[in-house]
Amino acid sequence: MRRILVILGLMLFSVSMVNAETPKIGVGAFGGMNMPIVQADQSNGSVFGLKAKVKIIPVLLLEPNISFGKWGDGENEGIEFPGSKISSLGIDAVLGNSPGVIGVKPFFLVGAGIYTVKNDDTGYDESKLGYCAGLGLGIGVGPKMDIDITGKAVLAAQEKGSKKAVFITAGLTYYLMGM
Repeated sequence: MRRILVILGLMLFSVSMVNAETPKIGVGAFGGMNMPIVQADQSNGSVFGLKAKVKIIPVLLLEPNISFGKWGDGENEGIEFPGSKISSLGIDAVLGNSPGVIGVKPFFLVGAGIYTVKNDDTGYDESKLGYCAGLGLGIGVGPKMDIDITGKAVLAAQEKGSKKAVFITAGLTYYLMGM
């Protein structure tokens, strides 16, 4: 299996080298809703962040990103819990959503990053590797501007179990190079 992945990676790299146009690089911001899953001790909150987009081949982008969020206060069996903060530093691989294309562009993403869950009231503070996957819709409003609407499921591993959430965000990306 590893050989197949290495061969596939080399093929993608060589295709991108043959397609020797200037790379498309964009920067953007996003914000939206952060909804915990299977967590009675947290309620819905907000999330916002910054991202960059780098076109590898016409249908594959890498998207380094940083996000900051807060869950709302929760209640479990009559006990109230203060909402935690969640932040991440990660990278997503986006299949679809080609930059510079005007119109509607559906896409799929998978990613990984370091997710930090922190609660100042309880002293809880953990950072671990986490994963995400999602679907979205890009809207190319011009050759240098995209609007993204994304739904992303997040699994942030913790010492005891994991924190799970869905981020629903909207964002704007401006392309700086290669247009």
